[in-house]
Amino acid sequence: MRKSFYAFQSIYSEPGPYREILMRGGVEPRSTARWVSSFMQHPRGAESKERGFRPEQVADLGLRSVEEILSVVVQRDLLEGHSAQPKVGGVCRDFALLAVSRFRQRGIPARLRVGFADYLVPGCWEDHWLCEWRDGGRWKRLDVEFAAIGGVSFDTLDVPRERFLTVGEAWYRIKDEPEIAKRFGVSSLGLGGEWFVAGSLLREIAALRRLELKPWDYWGLSKDLSPVSTELSQQARTTFEQLASRLENADLDADGEPEALADWPLPTRIVSFPQGEPVDVVLRNS
Repeated sequence: MRKSFYAFQSIYSEPGPYREILMRGGVEPRSTARWVSSFMQHPRGAESKERGFRPEQVADLGLRSVEEILSVVVQRDLLEGHSAQPKVGGVCRDFALLAVSRFRQRGIPARLRVGFADYLVPGCWEDHWLCEWRDGGRWKRLDVEFAAIGGVSFDTLDVPRERFLTVGEAWYRIKDEPEIAKRFGVSSLGLGGEWFVAGSLLREIAALRRLELKPWDYWGLSKDLSPVSTELSQQARTTFEQLASRLENADLDADGEPEALADWPLPTRIVSFPQGEPVDVVLRNS
């Protein structure tokens, strides 16, 4: 039987020596979400508002792979739920990547989707990453964070398309309604606008090719984007329009590698902003 492109582990979803740990707990999506949330903490989540977010958790935001995350989980003895050590700090990308890894380890196609959710901050489309997994003949979108804690009025195991816009959809939305561009981003950090959506186009294409980067990673033309960008250059706009068109025309309903994206060059080196200051990062290639 043919194995789907998205059923294979990637460099960053590969659990390495922690395969057995990765598969602990129930196999259902909600069980996966609860398992991930038992040792992960978002810097802007409810736990952080209650307990704070410690310096070591800030440092955790630099962890890129499932193997690295689970290594810290083991070091802090977080698996039994009785450790005095802080949970691993991570953002939506990290929660979702752990779920993607669990699905892939069971041979189920799964991938990250980069986009914007309307249910995090009223009146805003907040930067958000979900785990998209193949259930029979269709893709479902799992919000790992909210599936564990609840608090929303819809099924977080199958997030409605109108509540989460992929970045390609967001690009065309603000193209039609430029006055709403600033609603797309991270409102708590004062980040948002066309420039933010443009950078996310690259991260979405990378994720769909199984290179799961961080929300603050930039390369190529996106390195010149910033919160003070008032207008994209014509060269940049043409490139981002091409990216959005490729995403729109890619066959993302199938489970194979999208041909429309396959020849877009992926980065080997990026500029990352994990704590607001630029850091040069050479990406792993194996």
